[in-house]
Amino acid sequence: MNEEKKFNDLKKRTIVSITTVLIAAALIIFSYYIVVELFITLLVVALSMIGVWEFAQFCKAKQTEVCTILMMIFGGLEIVAIYLNMRFGWAVEFPIGIMIVAMLSLFFTRLHKIENSIATIAMQFLGICYVAIPLGLILKILYPDLSSHFDVRDGRIWFIYLICISKITDIGAYFGGRLLGKRKLAKELSPNKTVEGAVIGFICAVVLSVVFSLVGYYVFDGYFELPILNSILLGAFLSIGGQLGDLAESLLKRDAAIKDSNNLPGLGGVLDMFDSLLFTIPILFFYLHTV
Repeated sequence: MNEEKKFNDLKKRTIVSITTVLIAAALIIFSYYIVVELFITLLVVALSMIGVWEFAQFCKAKQTEVCTILMMIFGGLEIVAIYLNMRFGWAVEFPIGIMIVAMLSLFFTRLHKIENSIATIAMQFLGICYVAIPLGLILKILYPDLSSHFDVRDGRIWFIYLICISKITDIGAYFGGRLLGKRKLAKELSPNKTVEGAVIGFICAVVLSVVFSLVGYYVFDGYFELPILNSILLGAFLSIGGQLGDLAESLLKRDAAIKDSNNLPGLGGVLDMFDSLLFTIPILFFYLHTV
């Protein structure tokens, strides 16, 4: 009976995952239509607010009285600010201004209650930054022509590259750990993760990054430019960042004694889905804006 329940749960998750991938692929393909662009932006706003809500539940599990609504509002506003800056050229300081207002507001809410104010303010501000800023940078990667001067013709390919590198790391680490894993990577945080799995996931990410480089050169010439040496280094950093992001969310959940960040059918939570991406998105963003 137990095995049957596990099978049904796996089947449900697989169906939901495949459906999610297909919907995401359609959104990426048609993302340069203004209606789809607006929908994606609103979707990112919603994901940000849900993710911040999940983080607030971690805080509450630690007996910290956070202002969940205020956190969610600023999590959503940060995405809106990034989009307005990107689309209409509003001051680049606008998203920074939202974070400053958020910080001041969080201080203001504690003026009537001094006890535990340092921990409470710090937790709330961390939650907004941890979730909203990386998710907002998705828009900067997906729409490079709107957001910067760097020579990238199609952000959709870069976004697909990001997803593929992040996921191949997870897949490689999972199967590598199952087949060859002996030494625990972080026993207290994630007992199933192994050093061998992490190394195999790392190798898979670097190899796939090189494949993207070659395909970009021979197939998407001018649309996706990633030199071989850069592909090796970027693949390595993204793989390490993704695995650290996974462990970081495990750290939060372990400390809060929470198994899943949410109970979305077949998905778990936003933080569960985006844990590795919250660390890899900024890495790719800074690569695109500095190299």
